[in-house]
Amino acid sequence: MTQSIPNDDYYLTYFLRMIDVVDQRYNDILDDDVCYFIQQVRACSRPSLRLLIRLYMRKGPNFLADRLQYAEVPDIEFAIDELSDLELLQRNPEVYAFELIDLLPVARSRELFGHDRKTRKTDLYEQWLDDEQCQPCQDWGLNEPVVTPLDYDSLRRIQLLFFGNDHQDITEFILEDLGLFRYESMPLDKANRLFDSSKTIDQYLLLNDLRSEFYLMNDARDYSNLAELVEQALQISLPDTLVPKWHRFLNRLAYRLEQLGELPLALGLFETNDLPPARERRVRIYTKLERYEEANALLAHIEAHPRSSDEVQFYRRFVNKLRRLCGDSKLNLAPPPITEHTVVWPKGDACVELLACEQLPGAVWLENRLPLAIFGLLYWPVIFADVPGVWQHPFQAAPTDLNDAVFASRRQNLIDQLASQSKPQWRSAICQTWEEKQGIRNPFVHWSALDLDTVLVCFDALEQPQWQGIFDHLLTDLRQYRSGFPDLFQAHEGQHRFIEIKGPGDKLQDNQIAWLTVFARLGIPADVLYVRYESDDTL
Repeated sequence: MTQSIPNDDYYLTYFLRMIDVVDQRYNDILDDDVCYFIQQVRACSRPSLRLLIRLYMRKGPNFLADRLQYAEVPDIEFAIDELSDLELLQRNPEVYAFELIDLLPVARSRELFGHDRKTRKTDLYEQWLDDEQCQPCQDWGLNEPVVTPLDYDSLRRIQLLFFGNDHQDITEFILEDLGLFRYESMPLDKANRLFDSSKTIDQYLLLNDLRSEFYLMNDARDYSNLAELVEQALQISLPDTLVPKWHRFLNRLAYRLEQLGELPLALGLFETNDLPPARERRVRIYTKLERYEEANALLAHIEAHPRSSDEVQFYRRFVNKLRRLCGDSKLNLAPPPITEHTVVWPKGDACVELLACEQLPGAVWLENRLPLAIFGLLYWPVIFADVPGVWQHPFQAAPTDLNDAVFASRRQNLIDQLASQSKPQWRSAICQTWEEKQGIRNPFVHWSALDLDTVLVCFDALEQPQWQGIFDHLLTDLRQYRSGFPDLFQAHEGQHRFIEIKGPGDKLQDNQIAWLTVFARLGIPADVLYVRYESDDTL
């Protein structure tokens, strides 16, 4: 793939593009501060904007003005003056002492704060970290000019509205410009936006702030303010499309509370949703609190309506423990229908999976990639369907609801259309998509690891009802079931099978057991091979 070098204006062009898209899609719900920020940006000259964006992209927020130098900004002083006049940048900002120590060379910090030449910067920083005085840089005795970009909050909101999340930024534009990534083209209009009101934006940002605060709590192992954080988290209100993100955070809070022994409070959080592992944790807490009737009722519901392979395995592991506590007799659970063998091979230098490929003619090691690629290629129109609210920006490899419980139901008509087609039609669609979409990012298709011949050999090996069974199982929980497929696919002398390889001391994981059980139910040949080496003393 040919890579181009971005021109000097690449980041300015992309920044203005982001501003324009957000203004077009969200101008009816933008707050006054964001609208004013957009107005001032558009009033600014291009050289001065280049400086502002450069500063936004750097670690800040404070900068020594006389150290700023960019070839594309010919007059730094003029740019600072213009940005200051437009209220996009502040001269001589108010700062804490530790902020200056972080900004300045250590020798200059020693001069300002009266320390000898042996004092380390980290020691200086620690000594002033809790000082509460905040004043302009010059009042600290600093003569060097310091500048600080303003409106970080407005920029944060604009990036959130453009990307629909808090982990992507302007570097995505650069990767596309270099030709490293390509994305499917999706409509980006008001009908397809994620946020429906300014209140929703505020609530989403609050959720992100609480998540950051919780991360810092865990890092410091200081949970003195955890109850207050939980109370704030419970007050958040988000639309259905964003609720799963909120529920995942509540479950993380609940699990930490459970670990800390705060069982009633943890239970209350887990009872807000059924997102795994909420139901499992509720059963465990009910049991710890000796509320056995509620534990039994929920465990029976999990058995009848599991939401993930983890819940299936949890039931099998926990049911007899609960029955024993209740004084009930033990259930005899049938083992999963898995075919297992032990093989003895000479030990080589490569990993056990590559060793298996050497020993088994026609075997390829692709793990999840092969069946997932077939799903991704065939279900391309489903994955990239024009569903309202799931496409936020030009750099999405998947819709925002891909891992949500509603993904399949929101596209049921397209899924039913695929199910009504014949296997030759499926094969033709796979080939056509392979040719037309080559290189476009898809969460299920790893282009560099695959070739079409291998994909088709695997596709041809299974009957259509078997593939349909795999797809149906995947669609019940794409987050959970996209992993756990057997390591190898072997096609040899007209026979085929999937093979899970386990080296010495290795054992099956829950998600692997789940897929091997599905394969057995669908009549798909699949084996587990436990590898022992010829030199192994345990033989």
